[in-house]
Amino acid sequence: MRSLFATLLGRARTPAEAAPAATASAVPPVQLEAGSPAERTPTQGLVIIEYRGLAEIAGAATLQVRVAGDERPALEKQIRFSPGAAPDWFALHGHLLPNGPTRIALRLVEGGRTLAETALTVLLRNEGPTAEAVAASLRARGAPLIVDGVCDSAAYDYADPGLTAWFDSGPEAVEAHLTDLSARGATSAAEIVALRQFADEGYAVLPTRIAPELLGRLNAALDDAVANKVEGYAWGDSQRLHNLHDHYPAIRELWLHPQILRMLSLIFGEPPKPCQSLTYIFGSEQQYHQDFIHLTPFPAGRMCGVWTALEDVQPESGELIVYPGSHRFDRVFLADAGIAKVGEDWSAFGETVAKRWGEMIKASGIERQTYRPKAGEVLIWHDNLMHAGMVRRDRDKSRRSIVGHYFAGGCIAYHDSSGRPGMLHEAG
Repeated sequence: MRSLFATLLGRARTPAEAAPAATASAVPPVQLEAGSPAERTPTQGLVIIEYRGLAEIAGAATLQVRVAGDERPALEKQIRFSPGAAPDWFALHGHLLPNGPTRIALRLVEGGRTLAETALTVLLRNEGPTAEAVAASLRARGAPLIVDGVCDSAAYDYADPGLTAWFDSGPEAVEAHLTDLSARGATSAAEIVALRQFADEGYAVLPTRIAPELLGRLNAALDDAVANKVEGYAWGDSQRLHNLHDHYPAIRELWLHPQILRMLSLIFGEPPKPCQSLTYIFGSEQQYHQDFIHLTPFPAGRMCGVWTALEDVQPESGELIVYPGSHRFDRVFLADAGIAKVGEDWSAFGETVAKRWGEMIKASGIERQTYRPKAGEVLIWHDNLMHAGMVRRDRDKSRRSIVGHYFAGGCIAYHDSSGRPGMLHEAG
């Protein structure tokens, strides 16, 4: 999660002016800073707030957070302050608050004294049937208003059958849903075919391809990123480049492509919210995995990956592999593996979660399928689909592609593997 303080430091908030005069033995002046993307843009789900305490001399105090004018703090915790303090974060379960502006007040106290305080107003927008169902589920489970420092699956009722997505229901329910869409004229015959494949196999190919003109501009953007060594990229690497939609209009155009957003809307039954983009020049060679543990929605099923080929994919180039039907495997949470959230070291993850994935594939008997699309073809996959990148047997063959990840409007997005909240964007 990118730090907000790159911009916030230019408009630092002032310490409490009402604090008592300091004495020679008192804690030195402290500055409390806080900020959120939701100050500028109405936000759904988890509302991230970053904060830190700054002071010339390091020390500690109690942070109190009050929401919407409540006298009782929704969060109290000890924090450290110092000259170069790194930002920390908490997040609001925005579903538990009314839509619109909400004031968040932060105060640092020590020995009954206010050392510093600040406030910000965040903009909340949780709309639609999924948002209503999530809010009801959070209240029934007694979920906390504030998530402090780590997001975890234990906060959410994934077992609630009322939250099951249509495509994760039984065959009769799937057919009833598709029949209803057809009867209402909400979909074309080709879209029904794709939706049925998504429910049956866990992935679907978009009925139409991306136009050649846009493909040309997309490949030009990749050429520029390579030439400028974006993120230190070296030709021939399997390295992925992050969020190039922030820098290249063509990639942003693909990220928000109407055809992609339409199919996601049909899958989710809600407007999709883009999360991130990943760009590949060569094949990823990534081991089999399910996205769900890394890009985690609540309720389950409300996240999809979208893979677009920018060239005809050639044999031995490190093609994408999919395991049809593997989306019905059990969803794996980090808590199931009994390990801590992942920081820099992924070794424990590999020894537990990745091992379990391999065991599920073996036990299922599912045969993997190699995906070799033509340029412009778009593949959409289920959040629990097992997929991978083949070994690049011919290191000279590229496999240009862009992956986007999208969440359903109204859901909660977080990263179970790291414990971080998700950053969602409007598709408009």
